[in-house]
Amino acid sequence: MNKFSLVNVAERKNGLVSGVWLQDVTGTKNEAFKRARDTEKANGNRIEVAVAKRIEGSTPNYDYLTNIKEVVSNK
Repeated sequence: MNKFSLVNVAERKNGLVSGVWLQDVTGTKNEAFKRARDTEKANGNRIEVAVAKRIEGSTPNYDYLTNIKEVVSNK
């Protein structure tokens, strides 16, 4: 199983995102993208959620993270 992190996007630039860690996802890349879209929908599509490889040491401390490499969807 792969491990991913979901990030609430504040800024997206050149394949990198900055924002706040939301949660980790263990599963396939498609499952991580589905969880990201479901999270956006649950928030009335008022937020944008990116999928990244798991951020080491990610805990719900809600620090602002910068320059995180985004995983690209197969869409």
